Amino acid sequence: MGSRLRNGSFLARQPYTTIWILFALLSTAIKFPLWMLYYIPRRLRPIPSWTYRQALMTQLQKIIVYHIGVIRLSPSLSLIPGAEGDRFVQMKPSKEAIYVGVLEDPEVTPVVVGGTWYAAPPIQKDIETRKVILHFHGGAYAINQGRERDAGYAAKLLLHHVGPRVLMPQYRLGSRAGGQFPAALQDAVTSYKYLLDSGFAASSIVVSGDSAGGNIAITLLRYISEHKGLLPSPSAGLLWSPWVDVYRCLEDGVAERNRNYKTDYLTSAFTVWGAVGFVPDSTKIAGEYLSSPPKPFTTDTPLWISTGGVEVLRDENVEFASGMDKMKGNKVDLHEEPFVPHDLLLTGNFLGFEKEAENTAKKAGEYLNSLG
Repeated sequence: MGSRLRNGSFLARQPYTTIWILFALLSTAIKFPLWMLYYIPRRLRPIPSWTYRQALMTQLQKIIVYHIGVIRLSPSLSLIPGAEGDRFVQMKPSKEAIYVGVLEDPEVTPVVVGGTWYAAPPIQKDIETRKVILHFHGGAYAINQGRERDAGYAAKLLLHHVGPRVLMPQYRLGSRAGGQFPAALQDAVTSYKYLLDSGFAASSIVVSGDSAGGNIAITLLRYISEHKGLLPSPSAGLLWSPWVDVYRCLEDGVAERNRNYKTDYLTSAFTVWGAVGFVPDSTKIAGEYLSSPPKPFTTDTPLWISTGGVEVLRDENVEFASGMDKMKGNKVDLHEEPFVPHDLLLTGNFLGFEKEAENTAKKAGEYLNSLG
């Protein structure tokens, strides 16, 4: 299927990493003043209604994402609390037989999963009376850890507009050894069961995820639906610019051929890296979990799906929402934030789309309130 690139890069080894970083910094330093001049006229911006800052920072973000994808230097996933302190928890795999079907893999087995609470670990009163957001961070299955330094902005939006407590699992990444499917789904099941065992009722749990994290949320809901009676369904699902079709991104150039490429920051160098590490060599065991295009499924969980009007994943988000909405019994609500790029929950503050990110998060909160 096209050009399937090998996971890993010689650029991830020294001295090549340093050489490439120096090259990237030098080339960006040369180009940045030119962009500053180029985007002064509104008509030259990717979207004329964008502010000067939005146009400039989206271009910078695209360059950053590209170089991250070229270097392919993935973060280590430590179970040491670090700066998160007592907000960081370790979630052990359940001893119950909840890892069945697609999760029974001879090479990938359940492990201890780290996670960060925002704004603080719950007290007993919270567990008994308040909702909790189980949120899976974005990063193309290649970067990020759900900790303050990469997910703090997303947590702030979720806390302010969506729910009083957020737990972000540090799920295994495809960019690390042993992180291929179904590793992240196993970690999602472990995290969900952790909340249930902590005393949260399924009716109090909202499953959420942005970008690749949205893909995890989808697979978790599919798994719960496929194995009815194994785990109770959560009260709602929030999908923020979900990366619905990971398998398609094994092919190089998918992002660049997209009609919204010029108005988004996603690049194939980045998405291919994530997809190659995440998709196993044999996709037969994954079945519909990695089908391309994704197959809709029935779920007892109401879904709210958001997408950016000019992002690369916009069309597949809309198609996925439409397909899910046609399934008997499903309840699906689609929110499209006009003229914005990918995943503002993660990048809105950096790109200058704070107002649009706030509005999207506010819409999610209003949706949850409408469910009662």
